Amino acid sequence: MTGPGRLDLAVAGALAAAVVGGTVAAGTGQGGAPRPLDLVGCLVIVVAAGGWSGWRVAPVWSLAVVTAATAGYVIAGYPYGPIQLLVVMASYAVARHRTAATALAAGAGAGVVLAAALWTRLDNPAHPVVTAVVLVAWPSVFVVIPALLGALVRARAAATARERAELVARGAFEERLRVAREVHDTAGHGFAVVSMHAGVALTLFEERPEQARASLDAIRATSDQALRELHATLDTFTDTEGTRADDVAGLVERVRAGGLAVELAVDGAAGGVDSPVAMAVYRVVQESLTNVVRHAGTVAAKVAVRYRPNEVTVRVTDDGRGAGRAAGRQRGQGGRGLAGIRERVERLGGAFAASDRAGGGFEVNARIPVRGRP
Repeated sequence: MTGPGRLDLAVAGALAAAVVGGTVAAGTGQGGAPRPLDLVGCLVIVVAAGGWSGWRVAPVWSLAVVTAATAGYVIAGYPYGPIQLLVVMASYAVARHRTAATALAAGAGAGVVLAAALWTRLDNPAHPVVTAVVLVAWPSVFVVIPALLGALVRARAAATARERAELVARGAFEERLRVAREVHDTAGHGFAVVSMHAGVALTLFEERPEQARASLDAIRATSDQALRELHATLDTFTDTEGTRADDVAGLVERVRAGGLAVELAVDGAAGGVDSPVAMAVYRVVQESLTNVVRHAGTVAAKVAVRYRPNEVTVRVTDDGRGAGRAAGRQRGQGGRGLAGIRERVERLGGAFAASDRAGGGFEVNARIPVRGRP
C-alpha cells in the first residue's frame, strides 16, 4: 500500500493551518472556560490532518486516525472548532471509496467514539433527554450525513459505469451485427451469382462453348467484385465508401450475364444521393436478386429505381414461385438477408416491405429518404 501523494500532503498541511487559525478564532467566543489551544492541541490537529491525507489509499485507517485525534482533542477540553470538518471529510471518503458494509462499520465505530468523547464534556445530568439528543446529533452531523452523501455519490458513479459498459457492449454487438450483415450481403450475392454461372457453364460447356466462356468470365468478374467489397468491409468496418447508386446497373449486368433475364428501369438521376442511401439502394437490389437466383425458380425479374428530390424508391419483382410459408424462411425473412436490408432501410428513416405477389412471384419494395436519419 502506497502512502499519501504530495498533493494530499500539501492539502493536509493547508488544512492543519486553517484549522488552527479557525480554532483560535472560535475559542474566543466559547463559554465554559475551554482549555486554550496550546502546542499539544496544535500537534493533535496536525495528526488529524495528516491522518486525513491518507483518504485515497486507506480511507478506513484515515477515518480511524482522524476520529482518535478528534476524540482526544475534545476530551482534553480544547475549544470546539473546525477540527470536526476533518471527520466530515474522512467519513465521506470511506463511504465514497469503500463498500456499504465497510462504511457502516467504520462510521458506527467513529460515531460511538465521538459520542463518548463529547459525553466527557457535558455537565448537564439534570436533563438526560437533552444530553441524549446532543450525543446522537453530534456524530450524526459529522459522520452519518457525510457518509450518506459519499454512499450516494458512489452509487451514482457505479450506475454511470454500468451504463457506460452496457453502451460499449451494445455498440460492439451492433458493430458485429453490422459487419456480419455486410459480409452476408457481399459474399452471399457473389456466391449465388457464381453458382448460377457455374451451372450454366457446366451445362453448355460442350454444346455452346462461347456461352460457357461468357459464364466463366462473369464468374471471374463477380468474384473480383465480391472480394473487393469484402476486403473493404473487413478492413474498414464501415460501409463500402466506393459504392454508388448507379453501380446498380453493373450489378444487374453481372446477374444478367448468367442467363437470368433482368429488366432494369431507372427513373431520375442518382447524382444527389449520399453514400448511406446509395449503399442501401445497392444492397436492396443485391439481396433481392440474390434471393431470385437462389430460391425463386424463376426466369425473369424486374428492377425499378426511381430518384426523386426527397426520396428513392426501389421495387424488385420476379415471376417465380413466391415465398410461401416454407420458402419465406429460405428467402431471408427469417434470417439475415431481407431482415438485414429492412434494418438498413429503417435506420435511414425509410420503409421496407417484402411479400408474395397476387399473380405469382415475389416483390420487394423500399422507400428511402434522400436525407435519412443519421
